[in-house]
Amino acid sequence: AGRGADPRGARAYRGRRGPPSGGRGGRCATSAIGTGAIGAAPGRRYRFVVEGALLWVQIAMGLNFLAVAPLFPLIIEDYGVDNATVSLLVGAGALAVGVMNIPGGVLAARFGWRRMTVAGGVLMSSTALSPFAESFAVLLALRLAFSVGAAICLGALPGAVMSWFPQRELPVVNGVNIVGQSLGVTASVFAAALIADLLGWRGALAAFGLVALAGTIVFALLARDPARPAGAPVRAPFSVADLRAAMRERSTLLLGLGFGGGAGAFIAFSSWLPTYYRQEFGFSLEQAGAAAAIPSFCGIFGSLLGSALPVGLGRRRPWIVLAGLTMPVTALGSIASDAAFVLYPSLALFGLMAWLYVPSALTMPMELRGMTLERATVAVATVLAMVNVSGFLTPLLVGAMRDLGGGYAAGLAVCALLPSTLVVSGLLLPETGPRGRPRPAAPPDPA
Repeated sequence: AGRGADPRGARAYRGRRGPPSGGRGGRCATSAIGTGAIGAAPGRRYRFVVEGALLWVQIAMGLNFLAVAPLFPLIIEDYGVDNATVSLLVGAGALAVGVMNIPGGVLAARFGWRRMTVAGGVLMSSTALSPFAESFAVLLALRLAFSVGAAICLGALPGAVMSWFPQRELPVVNGVNIVGQSLGVTASVFAAALIADLLGWRGALAAFGLVALAGTIVFALLARDPARPAGAPVRAPFSVADLRAAMRERSTLLLGLGFGGGAGAFIAFSSWLPTYYRQEFGFSLEQAGAAAAIPSFCGIFGSLLGSALPVGLGRRRPWIVLAGLTMPVTALGSIASDAAFVLYPSLALFGLMAWLYVPSALTMPMELRGMTLERATVAVATVLAMVNVSGFLTPLLVGAMRDLGGGYAAGLAVCALLPSTLVVSGLLLPETGPRGRPRPAAPPDPA
């Protein structure tokens, strides 16, 4: 049935562990990084349903990740904790994501991306229990449970994307998922204070947790593995050698270094800008939350551009370097003055650049030579582990410097310089985009 196998797919598969995959009776091909198939196959249309379910999970992840940041003043007042302690609600959560990213990737490679996404989504829904957090320790425990779930979902995401989508679509799909995370972050930073006025800060966190639970249920009902052609070889199980190879890859470590600097700065600013604007600029809680939501909102457009431009240009590295050059300047501008002509353009450009490079940074590990689906899953998890360790340290640094009398501006200024690591990593990384790969040698002249 169907049009038969694509000879290009057979050549691409020859010598690889992973099987080609495709829709029933349609063409199938294996890309250089896994089992992504040509989207023309009829069965492959279901990939948009799977991506829709994945997108809900990503939105819910962003919705809960920084939801506590605009509520810091209320939480401090309620529990009587200091700035460094309350920053643990973001920082310790980021550390938990960092610690669990690699185990989450290994679990996804071993047990499958569907099962682990459901398990992670259930854990992400823990914030729905926030009304029962009678102490700061209980609230922190709920945040850590959310973070472990987020790490598991992030570890499973590359396997889902690479199973269903061909290589040429990877930057776009990665960008769409990042847009979902950015939408969630923007909505929570902007709306958390407004919802807290109606339901209290515990009710606001519970509402965001229920969104995660609903998304997990939808995913469990809709997600499935792509159909395998009859007689396709079974991939060898994930091994310790795959884990070592992915974690020791030089490009993976460079990506983690650069991405960690950029994301660390963004997380620190997203965590503390609402409080900084309220105390230093005299903004109301709602005004501070709205201003601090601008980077995440503009990050939506940054993610869209970061998805489209690398496809058009065929290169990944320029966007990483561009972000590293621009983010420090705009970050400093967002804390230097409350003058509208300085503050708002700085916030907008900072958010745009903070997300512009992310689709490229997440796609490059999937395009490295010799990457299988399992190794790429662990490589992405390794990058995200480094990112989230940075996300743990930077909010804690700002809060600690404030408690020591240095002011918020001093800690934020230090964090503003961290994205310079993107320039270093962007210059040292190999180009994995289609126009940066070496072309095959021309056949000899028959004459």
